[in-house]
Amino acid sequence: MIRAYLFALDPTDAQVEPFRSHRGAQRFAYNWGLARIRANLGQREAERCYGVAADALTPAVSWSAYSLRRDWNAAKDQAAPWWAENSKEAYWSGLANLATALTNWPESKTGKRKEVSTRSGSTISSADIHPPKGRETS
Repeated sequence: MIRAYLFALDPTDAQVEPFRSHRGAQRFAYNWGLARIRANLGQREAERCYGVAADALTPAVSWSAYSLRRDWNAAKDQAAPWWAENSKEAYWSGLANLATALTNWPESKTGKRKEVSTRSGSTISSADIHPPKGRETS
């Protein structure tokens, strides 16, 4: 049996802006990682179209949470000079969510992940899940 608890937050006026900032940081890291992966996939696809041999393609970017975090740490000063204004865990959670999403998406397309549960207890079938823009398969 799985037991879960849902807590409602009631932030003070002084806490609202830091909450928003941390949530924005999480989303920024998620979007940064996704853009990086999409750019890498696009580059590799363009190279294939030009007849570049498989062993000469731009190296693939790893989708693991660990690799995304390592790459973020290397790029954060350039990508988000304001990163220190938030907890490093805000960025980490965005990258961890991205790694999970990237794992779940192909599994849903191949039938390994038939349906998922939502917070309300309803389920969503793989037919209801659509790929990110530019990642459609035929």
